[in-house]
Amino acid sequence: MAEGRYEIVEHTADLAVRAFAPDLAGLIEQAALGMIDLMLADVPPPAREIEVVGEGASAEELLVDCLREVLLLIDLEGLVPVGIEVLDIDEGRARCRVGVLPVPAARALLEQDIKAVTYHGIEVRESAEGLEVTVVFDV
Repeated sequence: MAEGRYEIVEHTADLAVRAFAPDLAGLIEQAALGMIDLMLADVPPPAREIEVVGEGASAEELLVDCLREVLLLIDLEGLVPVGIEVLDIDEGRARCRVGVLPVPAARALLEQDIKAVTYHGIEVRESAEGLEVTVVFDV
């Protein structure tokens, strides 16, 4: 897992996370960890790991698609994400290993229902820590 950090950001109607990392892989990981932190009261160890792939022509599109793929695991697979590692990024595709728990095992931990990852004001930009992005989630 790449070094970096994230912080929860106050947003008027929705929820947001600001992520920082030295590179795009780390930025995706930190944004996803922030999203997971928003959803869960506590983050337990995963029961297993699966792979998801995000795609996008720009850094912003790739980041949003990765987060959407992670979020979709709940509704489409009945799996709650509890961790992530970007395995590789190549030509607009990111392969991610996601630690998951079955929804019944994590139901008591689910605090916040995130409906969607938005493009609202999203811009991957350079910062003192490498890259920075603020991601807004529709709740």
